[in-house]
Amino acid sequence: MTRPLVILMYHALYANERELQDITPEDRPYAVSTQRFAEQLQAMRDAGLPFVDPARLGEPQVRDGGVLLSFDDGHASNCTHALPALARHDARAVFFITSDFVERRPGFCSWTQLREMAEAGMTLGSHGRSHRFLNDLGDTEAVAELRDSRDALQDRLGQAVDQVSFPGGRYRAELLPAWRQLGYRWFHSSEIGCVPPHKLLSGADGTLPRLAIRQDTSTATCLTMARADRQWLLKARGVATAKQWLRRTAGNRLYHLLYERLHRSRA
Repeated sequence: MTRPLVILMYHALYANERELQDITPEDRPYAVSTQRFAEQLQAMRDAGLPFVDPARLGEPQVRDGGVLLSFDDGHASNCTHALPALARHDARAVFFITSDFVERRPGFCSWTQLREMAEAGMTLGSHGRSHRFLNDLGDTEAVAELRDSRDALQDRLGQAVDQVSFPGGRYRAELLPAWRQLGYRWFHSSEIGCVPPHKLLSGADGTLPRLAIRQDTSTATCLTMARADRQWLLKARGVATAKQWLRRTAGNRLYHLLYERLHRSRA
């Protein structure tokens, strides 16, 4: 039976406590230790799950499914830690870059690092220009966020950018045609699910779901997610539905403020 494609979503990696503390408190829940990341890659490899090259989305071979690795934001650890770990497994990943963070936000990638990643065979995509939630913006601003980011990445890296992930997973479906006109083909969301084989040959319809790996995601749980376990997906969808209801009730700004305060209090 043909397996689905599971897209795992990572953020920053850290090698020690100092590096963890350098990551902002609200981002730490999604920061994964280098040791655990290595264990997760090895576990997926030992289980016979193939790592899918993001650059090959849309090709017939991808119908066999597997695991696609993605990273959001563009933290410097994507180059210093993730890149060598991926190389050891001959794996490729897609790195979604917030273009305004490059060489401006401490702890995030430089253009030199991004070029190194691209030259190593990694796919670089957009994560917006400023990391503002796209569903908080008017149509013109929301389109400009992804246009400006794509232009900056293409100009500085010299390669086409046709994949994007939405900051915070927030977007408006009615704007997908406008973003597609910018040249984007693949839209990565934060919705819970896996990608059925028939959807892997076309980037024309909707978005691709992803499963977030958090700091407390064990290697065993990661493997369960990578295998698209139905029980795990069902439970995760229930939790996501509750969070979505709260977000819609409170609004993006209040919801994110509560999230930041919660994790700062734990720091």
